[in-house]
Amino acid sequence: MSWIIGVLLVVAGAIIGFFAARYSQSKGQSGDLEEQVQQSQQRLTDYQREVAEHFATANAMVEQLADTQQRLQSYLNQSAELLEKSDVQSDLPFFAEDTIKQLRVANSLNKDHRSGRDSYSANDIPRDYTEGSSGLFSNNYEQDPEKAPSKKTS
Repeated sequence: MSWIIGVLLVVAGAIIGFFAARYSQSKGQSGDLEEQVQQSQQRLTDYQREVAEHFATANAMVEQLADTQQRLQSYLNQSAELLEKSDVQSDLPFFAEDTIKQLRVANSLNKDHRSGRDSYSANDIPRDYTEGSSGLFSNNYEQDPEKAPSKKTS
């Protein structure tokens, strides 16, 4: 009978050992699985946060682009209106009105001063030319040897 008790104790120990090992393995694997699930959930929340930040940044950039486009459209409209007004109005003077008045007065005085001068026709010879030849280009030294320039010999 002692051998039956020994065999029963060995069988009972084997069954208890089997279940204990299985329980401990399932705890270890379930612990690993729980850790993997936690990591996956953390990555998912990080990804969702990054996507939300990306959409917020993209939305801000689109708003900025719309504002810039609106300002550009306003500028172009103002420029077009200015060009239309300049076509309708006379050209803007280069000088101020008082300067233009002074220029007109000076021009009229200058006109009076110019009218007193002799008028020349296009066919008249300019006054800086003389009737006869003179100076270096005159041929007087050939006719009169005394007036010819002297050549120095060394």
